[in-house]
Amino acid sequence: MKFCSIFTISICALLALCAYADEHEVESSILEVSLFRDGALVTRQGTLNVPSGKSTLVFKNLPGQVDPTALQANFVNTANGLIRNAKIFQPQNRDENSIIEEIQTRLFAAKKEKEQTLRTLSNAKADVVFASGMRTSFAKEFGKINEGQTLTLAQAKELAEFVGQTQKNANEQIDKVEIEIKAVDKTIKEIEKELREATEKAMLLSSVGEVEIEMDAASEIAISLSYMVNSARWEPQYELRAYPDQGKLDFGYFASVWQFTGEDWSDITLSLHTNQANRQGNVPELFPLNVGKQDDYYRKGSFSSVAERAAPPPPQTDVFMAEEAVGSVLSAQKVAITASTVSFQATIPGQITVPSSGEHSSYKVLEAGLEAEFWSETVPRAQLDAYLRAKIRNTLELPILPGQALAFVDGKLSSKVSLNKILPEEETKLSLGVDGNIVVKRIEGAQKDSNSGFIDKTTTLNREYKNEVANLHTVPHKLIVVGQFPIAQNSKIEIRRKAPPTSEVEIEDENSGVFRWKATLAPKEEKVFKTAYEVIYPRDWDLFPEL
Repeated sequence: MKFCSIFTISICALLALCAYADEHEVESSILEVSLFRDGALVTRQGTLNVPSGKSTLVFKNLPGQVDPTALQANFVNTANGLIRNAKIFQPQNRDENSIIEEIQTRLFAAKKEKEQTLRTLSNAKADVVFASGMRTSFAKEFGKINEGQTLTLAQAKELAEFVGQTQKNANEQIDKVEIEIKAVDKTIKEIEKELREATEKAMLLSSVGEVEIEMDAASEIAISLSYMVNSARWEPQYELRAYPDQGKLDFGYFASVWQFTGEDWSDITLSLHTNQANRQGNVPELFPLNVGKQDDYYRKGSFSSVAERAAPPPPQTDVFMAEEAVGSVLSAQKVAITASTVSFQATIPGQITVPSSGEHSSYKVLEAGLEAEFWSETVPRAQLDAYLRAKIRNTLELPILPGQALAFVDGKLSSKVSLNKILPEEETKLSLGVDGNIVVKRIEGAQKDSNSGFIDKTTTLNREYKNEVANLHTVPHKLIVVGQFPIAQNSKIEIRRKAPPTSEVEIEDENSGVFRWKATLAPKEEKVFKTAYEVIYPRDWDLFPEL
């Protein structure tokens, strides 16, 4: 019976050793990162010798924030074997991190050193107290007879020297120890910071990848593992350099890259993708839009319309405005751009390093000169500033994504503006900040109110506004002045448009009352753009808003 028990234990131990021997840790490095606007697909590769039969390849210290459903494992070259399974997970019982243990050992030693130094300081302070007490006692008892004996002058001098030397040595020791304590405190602070960073990194790198393979024969293989991490993204940023006299706009396309995965991306191939990998890819469904009578106990205005409540929320655009730590400036190497059915991809030339620091790095993607048509536009009813604008066609190989842009005019920073999405070959209008060479004044004309009618009593408002615009540019300059007529919201309100005539303006929308004057002003030329209208409405009404 005893022999059977020993035999069983031996077999179990042998099986455990065999199972353990089938696991092979892969020493790998990151080669390529496909960076999306909401995550990154990281590809790492390793080479190792594996036996024939089944084996499990283990990739340790992978990021904790990964998508377990987006894991890919592949043989790099043709291999006489199969990949049976691949998974990524966070083990419940993790081995102690050797780096953290080493830092903790150094921290313990530094604290012990401080304790010893504090004891030395305490002893030195005690010597000072002892010497001071002896000096005081000697001063009180000097010259007194004690059992028939007195201190001689030489003995008193010797005692005073001993007390003084003791106090001097103690004070020197205190000064020395206090310097040592400051140095130890600095060391402890540095080690504690190192420990925090190592612990944080260990928490970030808490996943393990396992790839089960089955080989026909023992051989050396190269295997790649790709996984999707969430704590990484890129945002577009732009530079608009306008030269109105030349009819040209230089467009700079930059990528602000950020990652905090725990892994440093060192000497990798970095490609930027314009799509969002983690975005829901299913077509939205519409549900029945049921319309019924609103119950009386619902107060009017307490809810929006049924259609508004049923509609999905408007899309939100994240505007990135963080300060940048400028990264590698690209040389004359050209960014490789490819297009697929659903997105564009730009591969940054050279080997790129992006540390896991949470800081932003900026990389130049594209730079091109675009033909542009320039003019200035003003809306005097809302604001007396005029804004320089440009019409361009996106002839870049990439779409312009929503983002922030720094606008420069003739080499000088003008403003920060927002860009919307602009597809390749699509035309758009840009705003380039305030044009200080266009001066706008808005003058109110005669404001007349009159009453009329005996039966249909009405009030007539006469309103007139003059917009004076001056061109201080040294060259002729195109100008657009935006005006607006009020729109009646009731059949008893009548709006009569007196100026400008329809032939002189471009009507944007009859329902908004917005119209535009277009003109080209010579240098120093001034021009007046007049708006006049009448509003007729029942005399006992109050209009809102006031005109």
